[in-house]
Amino acid sequence: MLSAFTSRFFENRSRVARWLRGRRTVTIGPVAIALSVTAVIVPLALCEGSLAAQAAAPPRAGVVALTPAPGQPDPTNLWDSEPIPAVVAAAKLAQRHAPLPRPIVPSPQELAQENATGGGIVPPACEPAFGPGVTANVCRLGDTASTRVVVVLGDSHAGTWMPAMVAVARAQHFAVVPLNKPGCFVSRVYTDLPGFPCASWYQWALAQDKALHPVATIVAFLLATYLQQHLALTVGDMKSVLSQVTRGVLLSDPPSQIQQGSVCISKRNANMGRCSARVPRTYLTLMQALARMTALTHHPAIPTLQWFCADGICPMVIDHTLTTRDASHMTRQYSTALAPLLNLELKPILARRKR
Repeated sequence: MLSAFTSRFFENRSRVARWLRGRRTVTIGPVAIALSVTAVIVPLALCEGSLAAQAAAPPRAGVVALTPAPGQPDPTNLWDSEPIPAVVAAAKLAQRHAPLPRPIVPSPQELAQENATGGGIVPPACEPAFGPGVTANVCRLGDTASTRVVVVLGDSHAGTWMPAMVAVARAQHFAVVPLNKPGCFVSRVYTDLPGFPCASWYQWALAQDKALHPVATIVAFLLATYLQQHLALTVGDMKSVLSQVTRGVLLSDPPSQIQQGSVCISKRNANMGRCSARVPRTYLTLMQALARMTALTHHPAIPTLQWFCADGICPMVIDHTLTTRDASHMTRQYSTALAPLLNLELKPILARRKR
């Protein structure tokens, strides 16, 4: 089974303390993957609208592709994975309160459009409407001709991973089907509220997921401060969803910012330090609890902390790319930039499912 894959997820408080003090511990995944940095960057070339393509034209010059941490292309620890080099560099700039890089991607015009439309690439008809929506068209994205299907199920935070997921789907030749509903947090999937029938949507999504027979169902939900503080309930809700979907895989939610990205970078006194956040201790505690849970249930879990934070600091801008369009929703551009790294994470998981 997958017990070896998840066995590294158990709690180790001393390592958490070291991480918070600024020391980083490399955690090597149990599955050896012989991939060069060149191989890591290849899938990014397949992404329409990738940062590499955007860098060819002003005003986005200077944006470079993201690469994994040296010696660690496949991190397996939800709360202590080695930060990628670009994030380490950005965190150091934040500690010095260095000026924000210019230009920043997305442009103000693109950012305004993302804030107005939600920033995703899922066609509106393929996602239940915010509020009263329950069902939607079941749409195949990525390699639409493939017989292999991967489902993405969750709230709006699952939707922000779709630019990366579509790129990975094209690279690995599978179809990706979004079954997301904005506003239906993991704590709401069994409740129909006035104007927010999350339980009805969730039962519909489970039925579609079962009918699709996916090789994996990626589960991703917002894990806001409120959910971090209600540890047992949040872990129980996530465990329930992972057990009910087909071949569940947890994609952990990164820490949120404490201010609006578009607002912070536009301030006159903005710099890397002012436009950054600290990793909450409640977040690390929740990641430890989710790690223990997935180890016991044998569900693969994909960490994301290393793509957003280093030395306890989560910079709002990585290289020249704004990570969030508001306080928590990832920009389409940063999601696209993470495609080759997410590709590395999913490849061994899907290979096991294929066998």
